[in-house]
Amino acid sequence: MSKSDLLFLAVLASLPLQLNKFFFFDFSYVLGLPIDYRAVAIYASDFVVAAYLVFFVLEKNSFPKQFFPIVVTFNLYLFANSLFFSVSKEISLFFNFKIFLFSFMALAAAKTLIRPNVQKLLPKVIVFSLLWQSLIIITQFLLQRSLGLWFLGERTFDSSTVNIAHTQIAGVEALRPYGTFPHPNVAAAFLLIYLIILASTKRGKPKFFTVIFSFFAIVITNSQAALLATAAVLISQALKLKKLLFILLAIVSTIFVFFKYLSESQVASIAERLTLAQKALEITSQNPAFGIGSLNFISELSKYNLISIGQIRLLQPVHNVFLLILTENGLIGLLLFVLLLFIVAKNINTRPKLALFVAFLIFASLDHFLWTLQQGQLLLFLSIAYIISKQPNPHRLSYKNSPK
Repeated sequence: MSKSDLLFLAVLASLPLQLNKFFFFDFSYVLGLPIDYRAVAIYASDFVVAAYLVFFVLEKNSFPKQFFPIVVTFNLYLFANSLFFSVSKEISLFFNFKIFLFSFMALAAAKTLIRPNVQKLLPKVIVFSLLWQSLIIITQFLLQRSLGLWFLGERTFDSSTVNIAHTQIAGVEALRPYGTFPHPNVAAAFLLIYLIILASTKRGKPKFFTVIFSFFAIVITNSQAALLATAAVLISQALKLKKLLFILLAIVSTIFVFFKYLSESQVASIAERLTLAQKALEITSQNPAFGIGSLNFISELSKYNLISIGQIRLLQPVHNVFLLILTENGLIGLLLFVLLLFIVAKNINTRPKLALFVAFLIFASLDHFLWTLQQGQLLLFLSIAYIISKQPNPHRLSYKNSPK
């Protein structure tokens, strides 16, 4: 096994680790408050990804020619957008460098994933990652606090921590477990995406136990996006794409019908997200073609003097990746991103690949973490890598059942 193969498996294993160092500069502050999204954050996984790419190139491997042009074009546009249109060039350029690093990691991983030695070890790495992360999530939920695993990147919190995520269970407020991720939604997305990749491998007892254990962990994170994505993934494995879209539309319609039965906090949360979407469109109207530059949404949002449901200043990205890219990188940036996804989608020829793409669309439509947070970005580009790889997969879509 080559060094790049081992380093790729290390990338998969290190993804859940939230080991980082934040550096706050003048541009990292909004209204005098330090904003994590605008900090220069260096993660341990950055070094693993960089080492993987270096050895991949040194071993004279080539990137997939089909996807190389669109990835290069998209990255060049992001850098040009930051240099000429960003209201805060430094943080935009840092963000663009991360996207550059991870997008080329995806191109390299598409080649690495199909190697026999990697195929043999991949299920073991995935199972190990799912099991230890699920165990932490379940234990956090039972104890209603963190476990002191700071060396794995776990945050320190309990149910009384300010701004910590909660849910209601039988009328009682309960802490939502984070695992070693920055938010329960990211933890749930990690579990689901890794489960989908695991499902494409050979069956076995360890796999069955891991699926059940991890699914339970997803449920107790109470990530509504993850639960919806899980339902959609299960449906997508049995239906054609047109029927899947019809069922998803029916689910969304049902949610609106029962909107009046939601709790006051749930209604407030939805209203807050709609407010962010409205302001995103207002900001976009200032420069619809090129936007305001990557990671500048919060600084522009601060000018509107909005208050969150926690009665503090509302300073967070809009909860939709496509709308966020439109606002920050303009219509041109959004069109290039959609074109990239279209080219990726053309390679969906197995059910796990379809499941990954469906899960991505749901997460990207209901949250921002796939674009704004380190672990979310890695999940996004690892998903892309898997979809564009030429997997020797038994769960291949027949022509008759393939999406039209």
